[in-house]
Amino acid sequence: MSLKHHLLSASYGPLKFKNFLLRKFSGLGSIRILLYHDIAPNDELKFAAQLRWLKRSWEFITPATFASIISNGEPVHRNYLLLSFDDGFSSNRKVAENILNPMGIKALFFVVSEFISLHRKSDSKNFIATNIYPDLNLKNIPDHWFSMTWADINYLLETGHTIGAHTSSHARLSLLGLSDLRKEIISSADFLSKKIGLDIDHFAYTFGDLNSFSPEALAIARSRFKFIHTGMRGNNARGAKPWSIRRDALSANYSPSLVGALLEGAADSLYSKKLRTYEKWGRGNMIA
Repeated sequence: MSLKHHLLSASYGPLKFKNFLLRKFSGLGSIRILLYHDIAPNDELKFAAQLRWLKRSWEFITPATFASIISNGEPVHRNYLLLSFDDGFSSNRKVAENILNPMGIKALFFVVSEFISLHRKSDSKNFIATNIYPDLNLKNIPDHWFSMTWADINYLLETGHTIGAHTSSHARLSLLGLSDLRKEIISSADFLSKKIGLDIDHFAYTFGDLNSFSPEALAIARSRFKFIHTGMRGNNARGAKPWSIRRDALSANYSPSLVGALLEGAADSLYSKKLRTYEKWGRGNMIA
């Protein structure tokens, strides 16, 4: 564990007590969205244990319940969690089948349309090394890293999960012009929608940090989606707009104290300035 994670973990107890008092007197709760990517086969037991630990203090809600709360500005008096996964790794189907469905947890899966459309594992691995983890050498791509299939996507839908859009090629949107942005954001979602026969209401930025998207990307995404998810941490029960949804990136290998500290807001202040900048973009003009 890094020094930063040690310090965050140490803050869990005091933060939990402080927030307990705040919630007791204010009556206000929290909505945090958990963000995962791949869950390795040898991490499934850790992931399941992590979810069971979270269920002691938090209530998992469905994407539909989350959408209703955010859309209607409903007051939140409890501590809610929504589970999400990015990219469309094959492990997502396995985790849903082996862990989420038995536990009654419904998740939001953001998939990259070109990645899901690949048929060969070798093509998936090349795509991962080129597009999803461009700093990772192809030789270091784990053997179990490849994409879900359309059959996997249908299984997720049939068992009550929700599919969201995550661009066409996992491009870094801040580097693209308007034409390419529309292709990555809108055309990819339209393709997904046609393939699954359902509307796509949720979109998640690739890479998730402020430097990876732009005012133009936000404007185009707002013209197509009801809900836009970032990778910036925060409590969605406190002023988050449908187009500035916060998410907490986690790992199955994080300790309970680290997970708890992050969900109690230990790292939220690191994103406050970036979120203010992002929401200032949202108050600008929409792009037609």
